[in-house]
Amino acid sequence: MARTADAASDEPPSCKSILSSRFEWERRTPSGWKDADAVAKVATGPLATEWRAGAAVRAVWKGPEPVVAGLVNPAFVIPAEQDQPAYPRFFVTLSKANGREDGPATAIHYFMQEAPGGEWKAAVETWAATAASVPLDSDTVWFSATTVQLRKTPVAAVSRHAGAAVLSPTAATDREVCGRFAEYMSFTTPDEPTSEQFAPGPLTDELVGKLGAKPKQSAGKITYTYKHEVTGPQLPVLKLDDGSSLVACPLVRAKEVRGKNTAVSFTLDNSAAQGALLDADGKSWRSTDARLSLTALIELPPGGTPGPAQVAACNCVDPQLLEVTGKRAD
Repeated sequence: MARTADAASDEPPSCKSILSSRFEWERRTPSGWKDADAVAKVATGPLATEWRAGAAVRAVWKGPEPVVAGLVNPAFVIPAEQDQPAYPRFFVTLSKANGREDGPATAIHYFMQEAPGGEWKAAVETWAATAASVPLDSDTVWFSATTVQLRKTPVAAVSRHAGAAVLSPTAATDREVCGRFAEYMSFTTPDEPTSEQFAPGPLTDELVGKLGAKPKQSAGKITYTYKHEVTGPQLPVLKLDDGSSLVACPLVRAKEVRGKNTAVSFTLDNSAAQGALLDADGKSWRSTDARLSLTALIELPPGGTPGPAQVAACNCVDPQLLEVTGKRAD
């Protein structure tokens, strides 16, 4: 994904650079994770919700701190002002992890300004593999707050005109793929993990197959139900040089775990985040209900071209836990 110039913005490049630097400073400092006021300075929407939830989890869970990489070499993908006549307005940054500047893993942040004169804040974070001289050595990004899996095939460069990022003229229709993905990922036991709407791979049918197989691990005594819904702002849809469109889909997952009947229970302990929030401590439970936050980055084929959508990245396996409740067995 090529970097674009800052020529089409109504703000000078220095303002965007200062903003990005401040965001990265807050992101890397302890206060950026644990202080709600610090979070509010630079983040909004799903990302702010994830940061606050992450801080609450780490306040009670003694698990390892996330290895959050420093982000360097930010580049700005900014639509022309006339392409965003109404608020909220957005721009996108593409950054590299410190020490991995030549690699394909690229952090993508969607910054949002909610009203005229308002502050620009980061609303959504995701990652993607982009063209690079060094091949992707792993399809997993470990240096984010959550583990993000990437499609190994690079995402094409962002299309641009006179230096400005080109937005999809069919953005509203393109964003409907988020709802289709949410529906595809919502099930108790999937009848069929594949879908004609999404290309097969680790982030689609393979993932659904793994999640759907969990009841078998309990000999069918425990059911797992996954429900997903689209959340967050209406993010811009970027056109890519190969004619495809790139759609970021912030989602909330509701995960329900139930014993098949009142005679069935399961144990949790404080070694995992959900157990720590419940103060489970090895106790028996009849059910738990968790809400988690994740973002899927989906690539749509060029308009009029048949074929399924491709999931370019998602932290579907390791989403951010937002909250959890449970019903004890005793």
